[in-house]
Amino acid sequence: MPMINPPEPSSQRRRLGRSRAYTGADLPKRLLAWHAPRANRWEYFAVECGALRVEWLGADGIRSESFPAGSGRWIPPGTRWRVAGLAADTRFVLEIHADEATPAAAPQALRAALLDEAPQMRVGNGRELASALETLEPGGRCLIHAEFDIAPAIADAVREHAFRLCWHPLQAGEDGWVTLVARLAAPIGLAEYLARDHAVIEAALARALRGAPEGERWLRNALGRHLVIEEELLFPPWLAAGGNPGWVRGLCNEHRHLRRAIEHLDDPVARRRFLLLLDGHDEKEEQIVYPDLVARLGNAVEGLLRQVMVEGLRAEGWHQLAAD
Repeated sequence: MPMINPPEPSSQRRRLGRSRAYTGADLPKRLLAWHAPRANRWEYFAVECGALRVEWLGADGIRSESFPAGSGRWIPPGTRWRVAGLAADTRFVLEIHADEATPAAAPQALRAALLDEAPQMRVGNGRELASALETLEPGGRCLIHAEFDIAPAIADAVREHAFRLCWHPLQAGEDGWVTLVARLAAPIGLAEYLARDHAVIEAALARALRGAPEGERWLRNALGRHLVIEEELLFPPWLAAGGNPGWVRGLCNEHRHLRRAIEHLDDPVARRRFLLLLDGHDEKEEQIVYPDLVARLGNAVEGLLRQVMVEGLRAEGWHQLAAD
């Protein structure tokens, strides 16, 4: 389904560097992996000949769109996309623009909308939770609030629906349970789930910076859980399969800096440092780390996804954000 009324940057945009033309013979790997324009950046591609197939990763899952010769598209900040296919004669131009009307050190509105625009649903028992999950339409998402531990029931639902149900817990414990749940049209993969988790963290960050009472708590929980998943579930098997130890050391070092910086979001300098570090960290993982991890682990990825989506959802470790 094509995007309706795709957005465009403001008139204050300026192109950065030169336009780059690509064909199948010289297409960089980063364009085949999930990536997104960062900060106040916009990307624009124009198909000069042949045809280009692009996939978008959104709140409703993965959507595919084909672009014939003569067509193009602006890609706003925070939009996760990748080249999914191109004809033998395809040639397209890619440009990077900065939009001076968009703050460079603030979460993008597109990411904040992931939580801000999600319908709210409160459930009182397991039966109501099961009913809520069953009535969620493909492509739909909602924020579920409960006063009981919903993790076991949702984990069962994830298995039952063969990973077409995707969830990201935001709160667990005495203050109640809150989770973002989405029903997808197709089963989600490991790299796609982790990229969506990045988007949820960024959406919680946007709430925290607006001063929403639950924002900082959701940010801490979402970020803490994500770091635990990477450090305890992902990095060990990746290293055992030949992953780059230097990359892992660098990523873990950035994790430590994120854990420190989150304690000082009220300071403008520390806040900007946290935003830029998180922005670059997510980009590195989505473009380089996750594709390499998936390629090296091969058939083991499905079992790892099950660990991340089901076994890795317990609350233990979420709050361990203090620096070592």
